[in-house]
Amino acid sequence: MRLRLSARLLDLLGRGPYSGVADSFGCVFIHVPKTAGLSISSALFGRECGHIPYFEYQRANPGKFRRYFKFAFVRNPWDRLVSTYFYLRKGGANEMDRRWAEANLGSYSTFDEFVRDWVTEKNVALSFPHFRSQHYFVADTSGRLVVDFLGRFETLAADFQAVAARLGVHPTLPVLNRTERGHYEGYYDAATRQIVAGVYAKDIDLFGYRF
Repeated sequence: MRLRLSARLLDLLGRGPYSGVADSFGCVFIHVPKTAGLSISSALFGRECGHIPYFEYQRANPGKFRRYFKFAFVRNPWDRLVSTYFYLRKGGANEMDRRWAEANLGSYSTFDEFVRDWVTEKNVALSFPHFRSQHYFVADTSGRLVVDFLGRFETLAADFQAVAARLGVHPTLPVLNRTERGHYEGYYDAATRQIVAGVYAKDIDLFGYRF
């Protein structure tokens, strides 16, 4: 109760999760890490949106959360994990990313080693937000999606245009934070593929992904 009251007070003071993009544009973009969110937010709003899960918006102001148009994008978990690993290994977007990567990824010489040794349900749930399961950001504890529109990285151009049309804008989608690497399938063998399938099982089931 105290946490809920604190969140609502911050919203009344204009310092909660709605301050900035959400209140300015009357919508909530739930930026799931490594799903082209920086490109999307830059194109639509001219600024970056943080990785804030839905429940922080809901806690801060349930009325706004019901009224505002809510959208997010998701990505194939096997592809997203490869993208996240190489993105952070190259330094990420800021000093916090770089330091975390040095401390946690520096000992792994290959993606294969990283998956076999580090990718567990506990590490994914409790460590860096870029590795968190995507349902954490957009679905409630019963597995129900709480967004009005769920786009996909795999159909990014078309889904972005659908969101832009809903918001009444016509921007061009830039390509930002792209990591140069091979196709994700080439980084897995049967064992590492199954590790990811187990750790991200809820995402795979909820969003209907296959390897």
